[in-house]
Amino acid sequence: MIELLAQVEGESRGRPFIAGIVLWDDIVVEAAPIVRYMRKWTRQRVRSFVGQKGWKIVVVHQLERERP
Repeated sequence: MIELLAQVEGESRGRPFIAGIVLWDDIVVEAAPIVRYMRKWTRQRVRSFVGQKGWKIVVVHQLERERP
């Protein structure tokens, strides 16, 4: 399984934020409260949404690991 940690930077209600999300095999399994609605989204859906909002997303860390 591939685990990714990504950082989302954007603005919500006029305030900037930075939030983390964790993906397992390109599916969001954990997300900071401000982007909690992204849980169960695919990597492609997150990228598309972030692009539409004018936000940025960066992969911070990638790890191959055994499935829990």
